[in-house]
Amino acid sequence: MMSVGSQVSMPQYLASQQQCTRAALSVPVCRQASRKVFRQQRCQRQVRRSAVHRQILCAANTAEQGKLISKVEIPAFIPRSDMSEQLFRWATAIGQDEGQANFGLPMRVVPNERGDGSPNGFTLDIVRDGVTVTTLAILFDDEISQKHEWVGRGADGFPTLEGKVSQILGKHLMIRKICEGVVDEEIRTAIRGFCEALVSALNKYYAFGSCFTDDTT
Repeated sequence: MMSVGSQVSMPQYLASQQQCTRAALSVPVCRQASRKVFRQQRCQRQVRRSAVHRQILCAANTAEQGKLISKVEIPAFIPRSDMSEQLFRWATAIGQDEGQANFGLPMRVVPNERGDGSPNGFTLDIVRDGVTVTTLAILFDDEISQKHEWVGRGADGFPTLEGKVSQILGKHLMIRKICEGVVDEEIRTAIRGFCEALVSALNKYYAFGSCFTDDTT
């Protein structure tokens, strides 16, 4: 999950990799190396997804006061503003509009912005009997990632990061409990359910560029 997490590919990146792969496969001596690289990358992504998923669920089960539930490094090529906007709309639909049905408690979702006005995730209030009992913040941190212009092919046939390097604000996407309220089993169940759904939305975004689609649409 963030498992959140796991670091997989956006369509533009995938397209670049596919172009590089086709070029590599046109050279017989590189064919086996290229195929091996992509098998290894696919396996690594699956392992990272599984590991982060377990980490988030474990943290969500405890949800201590002021607790950083989890954070996951987001690949630099993924546009932070677009991901933030999509996650906010997704959370509004699944949490604010249908929180009681989906997670057992009503929820309220508020967009978060950086100082320059750019979107940066959202906060999630979990409500019971009309009172906010827990608040989570889902947002990017202030660390920097380096983004390269393109993925090339080295002399050995393996992918290499090339071109101009850009500095991207927001290295990790975090889930943090930002209130001091006591978490009982009902609240913990709602947090865990929301985190599971969030991971699924992130994986859809990684694979398809949208939190609202999957391989059946």
